Order: sequence, then structure tokens, then C-alpha cells
Amino acid sequence: MHRVTLCLALLLALVALPAPAATDHHTLIEVDIQSPAADAFIRDHQGRLDVLTRKPGQTVQIAATKDALDLLREAGLEVRVLIEDMETRYSFGDKVTNFGIWHTYSENAAFIDSLRLLYPQVISEKWSIGQTHEGRDIWAFKVSDNPDVDEDEPEILIDGMHHAREIMASEFPIMFAEYLAQNYGTDPEITWLVDNRELYLVPIVNPDGVVYNETTNPNGGGMWRKNRRNNGSSYGVDLNRNYPYQWGYDDVGSSPTPSSDVYRGPTAGSEPETQAMMAFINGREFVVGNSVHTYSNLLLYPWGFHTGSTADDAKFDMMAAVMCSQNGYTYGQPGEVLYEVNGGSFDWSYGAQNEHAKMLAFSSEIGGSSDGFWPSESRRGPLFQENIWPHIYLMRVAGPFLAVHSPVVNAAAKAVDPGDSGEFSFTLENQGVAGSAPAGTVTIRTDDPWVQFTEAQRSFGSLPAMGSVDFAGDPIPFTVDPACPHGHAVELTVTVSSSAGDLDFDLAFTVGQPVPVFADDFESGAGNWTRTGTWNTTAAYAHSPANSLTDSPAGDYSDQTSTSATLDGTFQATRLTFWTGYAIESGWDYGYVQISADGGPWSTVETYTGFQNSWVFKDIDLSAYAGQDLGLRFLLDTDYSVIEDGWYIDDVMLYGAGSSNQPPTVPEPAPPSGIGGSLPDPLDLAVLNSSDPEGDPVTYGFRVYSDLLCTQLVAAVDDVPEGTEGATLWTAPALPDGTYWWRAYAADPTGRSLLCEPTGILVDDTSSVDGAVLGTSLRVLGATGGTARLELTRPAAGDVSVDVFDARGALVRRLHTGYLGQGPQVLVWDGKNGRGASAASGIYFVKVRTGGSDLIGRVVLVR
Repeated sequence: MHRVTLCLALLLALVALPAPAATDHHTLIEVDIQSPAADAFIRDHQGRLDVLTRKPGQTVQIAATKDALDLLREAGLEVRVLIEDMETRYSFGDKVTNFGIWHTYSENAAFIDSLRLLYPQVISEKWSIGQTHEGRDIWAFKVSDNPDVDEDEPEILIDGMHHAREIMASEFPIMFAEYLAQNYGTDPEITWLVDNRELYLVPIVNPDGVVYNETTNPNGGGMWRKNRRNNGSSYGVDLNRNYPYQWGYDDVGSSPTPSSDVYRGPTAGSEPETQAMMAFINGREFVVGNSVHTYSNLLLYPWGFHTGSTADDAKFDMMAAVMCSQNGYTYGQPGEVLYEVNGGSFDWSYGAQNEHAKMLAFSSEIGGSSDGFWPSESRRGPLFQENIWPHIYLMRVAGPFLAVHSPVVNAAAKAVDPGDSGEFSFTLENQGVAGSAPAGTVTIRTDDPWVQFTEAQRSFGSLPAMGSVDFAGDPIPFTVDPACPHGHAVELTVTVSSSAGDLDFDLAFTVGQPVPVFADDFESGAGNWTRTGTWNTTAAYAHSPANSLTDSPAGDYSDQTSTSATLDGTFQATRLTFWTGYAIESGWDYGYVQISADGGPWSTVETYTGFQNSWVFKDIDLSAYAGQDLGLRFLLDTDYSVIEDGWYIDDVMLYGAGSSNQPPTVPEPAPPSGIGGSLPDPLDLAVLNSSDPEGDPVTYGFRVYSDLLCTQLVAAVDDVPEGTEGATLWTAPALPDGTYWWRAYAADPTGRSLLCEPTGILVDDTSSVDGAVLGTSLRVLGATGGTARLELTRPAAGDVSVDVFDARGALVRRLHTGYLGQGPQVLVWDGKNGRGASAASGIYFVKVRTGGSDLIGRVVLVR
């Protein structure tokens, strides 16, 4: 291996591109800095040391060359070798070339091209923002609903790979763009964000350094960090020390020595790569941005050049806390969690406000010590998953974004029982850090047959950036059916509507006291759990005698491990309780309580670090996951160096409705009432019979409302026996002439299905119905891909108006007005509103007015 590397170095020297000497490999070491003198020595010599991570008052990790090792040992510092040869350890070996599943510079560019071919509606062509010393293009591209048009929308920047060895830093931007494109049109929030934001991505800021690593280490593991400037006796400038803001502030946060890995360059902004990024940022109006790096499980924000606070320190800290709420990364200023850095990208992006608009700029360090600069291929997906939320959040906050959270039932009692009346409230927040959110309405809807909301809407005024309104002062009333089972989870959707469009948020609450659906006191061992590492039961420490579950029964846990205990099977639960105690290195090692919903990725619901020396009770609300099959695991994630006793868990309980019954399928409205339109009084409502997964006998319930939001209940019935001809009919009591909406559910002896979607009907004595409407029918032929086809059949030609309304009753689009011929006519709604903008996925109603009467049909628009 050394001989091959040396030959390559000689070859490159002939073409004026010399490589480092073959013996100049990097050794990963740990240095004890418990003494202030040792810590000060490391800080003062950062220009000669490649410091990767720092535990204040404990240890630092350094990627050390021979010179660095000699420096530290001559200073008498305690050095522990973790990886003798990082290049060899990180290499994927002869089994792969061109970095394996990781993308080389040319492959990264080709991947962007493929995204454009697959998703031209949201992915732009790539373009070059500048060239490197060696003439390579620095590629950028955009994700937005009109990617080839510069719209007046809030802008976000994600860049990667200022440092050539940080392979996940170039992977994340292209993976995130692909994720957004794949979910556009199906995920409502992602669709809204792509429609209302412009996301710019520069995956590789340092192409020359990347290609150099490709050349020297084609199997991965290259440790070249800088660009490829020819300094005479050495090569490269650290691009993340070359930005002009506080460039060269001191020799702690960067180095004036060209051979240093943190060499700041001959002058501020001297490098073509830095200049390209600055010109790009100065030519845009970025509100927020993140520069992706690896590794350390950190999120950093300004200032980097010293430990003083910015004018936006509280905002940075709040944003970082939200961004790290799911992945557990440590956040703060570099001087707090690492060491000072000057000439960094985020200091200039935020600080140079005389050159461009204020940009709240971050820098993430993806992955932990066990991942390093070249993670195993199996870690590519998990590292991406744990960083999706921080970047979705950045897209949210770049402009006004109205979000619903913190549901409350009966503010005083915090509970509601079967047969009770209740009040429901929540918080509406403009999460945007810039710009006021327009006034609008919030609308509650639910398909739950056990609950009846008697109001559904509230209005709100304009909300300033980061402002909120709590509806506790004007809660929304509802009633609960006395037959509702205890522990039943009510799922509902709150639609936030404003001139910026509609967004849905799912909330839930529990009726009565949930009942246990799983319990484990570990007295019979850990047989209910799939375990990795050394997780098992112990009798050394328990809440209820004699056993508990722990990660390390034999003593302290190991460093640089990620081990878990995962509950076998899944449960529908709305509450988790357990007792716990722990000794986990504070701020560096973490215990995570995680939930997987319907087989999806793991989400953290609680995080523990530090010391809890006595048993404490934990009660975690899982109502946000109502109706989903939940997996549960306890995960202990440790870094290098300090180890502790670990995590103890006992008396785990999951609560839910307590029944494994599978209710019948949702009934489907049957003609004539299922088509909508004009019907005589008395009103006959019909549904096609449902099926029950367990073969239980089925009955039906019907609900009739006088309003589109289904809050004004005018007729209801339960326990209608199932019909024998494939359909079930119920004759409603006499109703005054007017427009109504009806729904139905199916029930077995234990539970109820959800209500079917509302169907609009016109109740009118046939003697008073305009002759033009008799024999007229409206049928939805299909509504997919954002387009709906409607068949309107008329007995005679004449004037007709056809309008589309949203679920709030607001006019969306007039499809037709004027003459229409006899017989079936097909009308196409292209999914656009009257202004030509795409309507969101959801429920819409089509009203046909002919003569003096109306027909009403329902369209579910799916994008």
C-alpha cells in the first residue's frame, strides 16, 4: 500500500500536483485536557493541530500527523492512540472503487443531472457559480415549484464539502433534494414548502480537494482537507478559514502557516472557491442557511471567531434547540463546544450585513466519532434521516410559516370522559424568523364517530415573525358519545387557511382513562425485547423488586457504541410510562426513548443525559401517534473516552384503548343519496354494506348536518341493522327544504369505523324543484395527478353554472357558466384556483346550478 501511494505521489509531482509523503498518514488520538494547562496548550496550538472534537475539561480528539504527535509528546501531554492509520481504517478496501455508494465529484454532478431529468417540475438545471484553481466548476442547483424562474420567495442555502474529506457533507445536499422531489405532491407540508420557498444547494464547494482524494484514495479514506492552491512548499488553503469576516483575527482560530491544515490563505477571501460562494450569496437574499460538515454531532452558530454573543444570540439558540430536538446533537458557538474558528463561512454569511441581507447561518457536523469522515455504507441512510428535520425546519422558518401544536382538552381538568362536553384548544405559531404571517382561519375536522364538534372554525389576525396565538381563551366546544370506550384516541386535523395557502396539522386527544395494552416489570427476564450490545436484566438495582432492564449489567458501558433494547411487536398506544435512573456522561452520551410509527423511521420522544441517582417516574404522551402501530426502543448512544454506569429502566407500561378489535371498513355512500344532488323529503340515505375483518355482525349509524363543516347536527341514528341486499337504508326524519350533508359509519359489537366523507344533498319537495334539475346527475370520474374529471348529465340543454368550493365553503374556481348541451358532458378541473395557482390536495365540493336549484358533488384532489 505504501509503495503504490509513493508511486502515485511521484507521478503527480511530475505534473505539478504533488501528494503528501506516503508516510504522512493521520493517526486519530485522544488527548487528556483535564488540566487547564493542557487545554490551553491545545487551544494555543490549533494552527498545528487538526482538532476534531472537544469535551471541555475532559479530552480532545485530533487527527494527528507525525509532527503533531511529536509536538504533543514533547509537551508532556497524555496521548492515547485510537486509530493508528485513519486512511487505512476509513478505506473501503479493494471491494469498491470510486468511493462505492458515495459520490465522487463527477458522480455528484451526474446525480444532479438525473434529478433534473426525473423531477423537472421542482429541480433546476445545475449551473456553475465559479471555478477552482484547477478549473473545475462549483455546481449549484435549486429546488422550488418553478425551478427555472427566480420568484419572490424566501431563500435558503445548503452547501457542503468545504473540506474535501467529509464525504457525508456532499451526500446530504443531493439526498435532501431527492427527498423533497420524491415527496412533492404527496406530502402536504413538503409540497407547501417547495411551492413557497426557493432552496439553493451547492453540494461541493471544494472540487479540487475532492478529486485529489479520489486520485490518492479511490477506495475511500482520503484525508485531504484543504483546496489545492500551490503555496510553493506546500498545497492548500482551508476554505473555512478564508472568508473575510474577522479573517486572521488570531492564530488560535486559524493559522498563517501554509502547511497547516487550518491555513487561512495569503489574504482574506483569496481563494476562487471562497470568492464564488461570496459572490453567490451576495447575489441572493438568503434568510437562513447551513454549511454541512462532518463530524462531531454538533450544530454550530456565530460567533466563531470569539465567544461573544451576536445580536441574534437568543434567536440562534432557540432555532438550534429546535433543530437538534430530534437528533440530540449538541449545539452552541464553536468556542463553547469546540474551539474558536476565524474566517469561517457562517461568521461571514451572518456578519457581512453590509454586503447582503442578514442571513442566519449555521454549520452542522454530521455523525459521531464512530462514523468519522468516511462512515460505513450502512450509515449513509441513518445519518441522512437524523438530519432531515433540521433542514425542513430551516425551510419553514425562512418565511412566514403557520404551525399548530400543543393541543389541550378542558384546560382545567386536562381530560374528558365518555358522555362529557369538552373544550379543545391549541397554539398557532408563526415559526418564521422573518416576515408576518397573514390573517386567516383555523378549521377543525374529524372523521371520529364518537365525537361531535359543535363549532369548527376560529379566525386569527396577522402574526409577526415568531409570534403566536393561544386559542385557550376561545376554545372549540365538542361532545363525546356516552358509549365511547375509555382510552379511545380521537384523531383530528386542523387546517390553517390564509392567503399563503392551506396547511393541515394532525392532532389528537384521549377520551377517559387509557387502559394498559402492555406491561413488563422484567421479573421474567428480557424476553419481550430484542437487544443489541449487552442490554439485559439486572438484580443490582430495581424499582419493583427484583429486576430492571439495563444497558450494561456487568458494570460501566463501553465507549463509541450505539446499543438498544427494542420491544418485540407493535402496539396502538397513546401513553408510555416507566421508571428510570441513569448515570450517563452529561452532554456527550445520551439515552433516547424512541418510537417508530407504522414501520417508519425512529423518532426520539425523550432524551436523557447526566445523572439521576434515584428512581423517577416518566409519563410520555403518545397521542400524536394515535391510530398508528407503534414500535418502542430504548437506545444508548456513547462517544469516546468517559464511560459511566449506564441506564436503568423498570415497570414499562403502554396504554391505549385496550382492545385488539379491528372495526368494520368505512361504509361507502350508495345511490341515490350517495351521488348528492336533489332528493325528495322524506330523505332516504343509503350505504353499501361494509365488511368486518373478524366476521363480526355489523350495524350502521347515520349523521345529517345543516352545514358543510358538519357541526350542526340535525338528525342522527345508531344501530341500524345491516341490509340484506348489499346496502343499508335509513329514512331520515322530515327536514325543512335546504342543503344538507350526511355521513355514516359501520360498527361491530366493540368498535366503530370512521365516518365516511360528507355528501351534500338538496332536500326539496319535487313540486318546488325547477324542472331543469330533474333527471340531472353529477358524477366524479376521477381525481388523480392533480386533475379531476366530472360527468354532468342533463335531460335538456340550457344554461348551467359549475363552481368548485373548498371544505370551508370558499369559492376556488368557476369551471363553467353558460349554455350546456343535452346528455352527458365531461368537464375537467385542472386543479388550479381562479388565480391559476395549484390547489392543495384535499376535499372539494362541486356545485351545479341549473335553473333555481343546485346539485352538489364531492371531489378528493390527490397530487
